Amino acid sequence: MAELANFFPPSPIYTIVYIGIAGIVGFILGYLLRSGIIARHKKRILSLEDEMLSNHSRILELEKEISDLKNGKSLMNGKHPVSHKIGSKTS
Repeated sequence: MAELANFFPPSPIYTIVYIGIAGIVGFILGYLLRSGIIARHKKRILSLEDEMLSNHSRILELEKEISDLKNGKSLMNGKHPVSHKIGSKTS
């Protein structure tokens, strides 16, 4: 009989408690990992938005230069509009 008492776990309550603790720890670790991943993605999105804003700003500047050249600033200098080659800014 003593051998059978050592074969079974002391109490099913301990098993339930261990499973509950493991579930809570797993939930907390998963939440922390997911929060870290989301924070990294938000940081990346913000940097890409900043890059897009700077690119759009550069495009608007170039379009303004082209518009100014077409509309008359170049006509004041001579008979024909002067076409300037506008280089693109590469990152």
